Amino acid sequence: MRKTVKKKITRKKTEKSKATPSRKKSKETFDPMKVMSISSAYWQSKILHTAQRLNIFTRLKDRSASASELAAEIPADPRGLDILLIAATSMGLLDRKKEKYRNTPFAKTFLVSGSPRYQGGIVSMFDSWYGAWGDLDQAVRTGKPVVDKPHDQGPEALRSYIYGMHYRAIAQGELLARKIDFSGRRQLIDIAGGPGTFCMKFCERNPKLSATVFDLPQTLEVTREIVGSFGMLDRVTLKPGNYLEDSFGKGYDALLLSSMFNQESPQVIKEIFRKAYEALDPKGMILIQDQMLNRDKTGPMLSALIGVNQLVHTPGGAAYSEKELADWMKGVGFRKIKPVPLPSPSPFTVLVGEKPSRQE
Repeated sequence: MRKTVKKKITRKKTEKSKATPSRKKSKETFDPMKVMSISSAYWQSKILHTAQRLNIFTRLKDRSASASELAAEIPADPRGLDILLIAATSMGLLDRKKEKYRNTPFAKTFLVSGSPRYQGGIVSMFDSWYGAWGDLDQAVRTGKPVVDKPHDQGPEALRSYIYGMHYRAIAQGELLARKIDFSGRRQLIDIAGGPGTFCMKFCERNPKLSATVFDLPQTLEVTREIVGSFGMLDRVTLKPGNYLEDSFGKGYDALLLSSMFNQESPQVIKEIFRKAYEALDPKGMILIQDQMLNRDKTGPMLSALIGVNQLVHTPGGAAYSEKELADWMKGVGFRKIKPVPLPSPSPFTVLVGEKPSRQE
């Protein structure tokens, strides 16, 4: 009896396992809206860009208003503006009640001028790139940028952009300061350090650390303003220079290269690593972070899209994989290269390495 029962159970399990694959195949489906969603993705970005151009979010600071009221202020066509505002509401940027609009908490935080975390400069930057992306096919055919002056910005646009980068970097800087061991380090230099946010966050967590922001003079004018507002000009110094042309100096025991590789060619990146190697003392630490591709170069999507943006704007930029950058670091002499895992939603890949001692 027992043997018979076991055989029946075995047969049932076998029959079930045989049937499973066919059921899985029959359930394979595709989203019929995916092609449209991808093709029309720019619709949302242009709604945000246009609302930013019209200063909608700052106009709605601490108040609500109807489309007609806002249209009279801009000025704009009431019907056209109402259509735009409805779309912005559907995207979670505005709330609409009784035909009046108000900023959502998200818009108040990031899109209202004067907010401590204002990112209007980032929105304007991407808006300014829209026309160049329209010529992407030309960039693909020729392998050359479709703009004469990549990322060219006036003083006000530059200031807004650097502040936007600062607000975006705060959370990442705090995360890195917790993850990276700077104990025993005394002198850090951040190459193309922009607003100096990472330097400040590292110094806040490591009282014995001093830092230097190396960047173009016009950028450092804004950097001085930001670092000064945190009362840290005594620990974060500013060093003008062009990383493509100038030496980084010497005598540092830590060096940061952040979000700068994808706009350069492999040859330029190798030269950056060489100059970084020269700037560091023996046993000095190099820290790099960027939005890198995976080893197979199949994603992630954001890194791949950044690569396309560099094709449009730069003569040699691209998205690079973690392995490529690690190999180029090894090529100039860095050792003990390893990744630093970061939790989601950070989009960055981080690598640390070390300049060997003279005995090695």
